Amino acid sequence: MKKTFILFSLILLILFSLTYAQSRVDFSFQTIDGKVYKLSNFNGKVVLVNLFASYCPPCMIELKVLQKLHETCSVKGLQVVSLMVDLDGAPLLPRIIKSRNLTYPVGLANKAVFETFKDFSTTPTTYVFDQKGNLANKVVGYQSFEEWKKTLSSLVKCN
Repeated sequence: MKKTFILFSLILLILFSLTYAQSRVDFSFQTIDGKVYKLSNFNGKVVLVNLFASYCPPCMIELKVLQKLHETCSVKGLQVVSLMVDLDGAPLLPRIIKSRNLTYPVGLANKAVFETFKDFSTTPTTYVFDQKGNLANKVVGYQSFEEWKKTLSSLVKCN
């Protein structure tokens, strides 16, 4: 009986560990100014990783919304990151950043990003990670500022 309990406990522990390990992700990305970030650099914060394309009108609108979210919520523990997925649009990235006054990290999606987000299929798509680096939510499509505040309400309080 005691051996069965120990064996059962050990199996549960292994399964829990595997599930936990699979829910945490990490990857590196580079911004256009050459800074290299890892997702794990932002542990302790709620992190939005927004995947966008230069040819996507809702994406371009949402970048402004995410900037407002960054300005309003970064002091509350939110980190916004946007990564462009259309590498052919790379020459446009500096102009996109400047025209929208983006002050949070923005870069090009690399192979590691695409390997991490294998279920990514359309833009915009935003992945939300909790303070421990676990995937908490995936949002496909555009969201307004108010919708983002509602989506994030259980993780971070924005005014």
